[in-house]
Amino acid sequence: MTDFNDLDTDPMTSAPVAPVATREEIRAAAHFANGGDATFPCPKCLGSGLWRGIRRCLGCQGKGKVSKGFVAAAKGKMTRAANLAATKAAFEASNPDLMKGLREIAGWHRFAGELLSKFEQYGELTAGQVNAALNSLAEVKRKREEKAAARAWETADKSGEVGVDRINALFATAMEAGLKKPVFRSERLTIKPAKLHPGTLYVTDKAADGEYVGKIVNGQFQARREAAPDTLALLCAIASDPMKAATDYGRSTGVCGCCGRELTDPDSVKAGIGPICATKWGL
Repeated sequence: MTDFNDLDTDPMTSAPVAPVATREEIRAAAHFANGGDATFPCPKCLGSGLWRGIRRCLGCQGKGKVSKGFVAAAKGKMTRAANLAATKAAFEASNPDLMKGLREIAGWHRFAGELLSKFEQYGELTAGQVNAALNSLAEVKRKREEKAAARAWETADKSGEVGVDRINALFATAMEAGLKKPVFRSERLTIKPAKLHPGTLYVTDKAADGEYVGKIVNGQFQARREAAPDTLALLCAIASDPMKAATDYGRSTGVCGCCGRELTDPDSVKAGIGPICATKWGL
């Protein structure tokens, strides 16, 4: 008669019954099949255990070694990053004007900023997003052209021709005399050459709190909205007789119109300009 109290044997056979594996044993078997306890140099710190040579690497907790699964995950992340970079480069190469336009307005245009975020996330934009972006850029361009036309209309009567030959000659003489940043001052207007734009003169006005009111390019004064209605006439007066403009300023303010320093010598106060500046500027 079979002894059913023997739980390690099958009642129908005399062979022992294989014990059921526990959860921990199943995990251990899977861990072994996936590489077991084998370790590899940490891809983040290259096995040093330090991040940037100073702090403990969080990837390997300072051990310098990681499991096979960690290495696989790191490689997968690198592959995804490389694929994203390639996708972004291809999309940008195909749409250079679109991406340039979006970046130019993203600082203040909410929709453009959102599209750039999508581009950074996915590496490209959908056809619908591209069409919407082109429409937005076209609308921005249209509004800018309307504003530019309005500004041009507002300043048309303030702009005009200025004979700047004598003014240019003054600055040329001053710079030949060694002045690196010559500035010509009159009772209201101040004129100075543009550092980065040869042939251009910048104009500021005391009546506008010393603000920039326009520029002279190729003998044409291009007024800004801030320019007073009489700015062009004052520039023409200065251009026709720079010496008078400089000496009038010196006599009325007690300050040299060429160097901006106080006139202390009685002869210089009377003349409205110092002898050194008069020589350097050819006045």
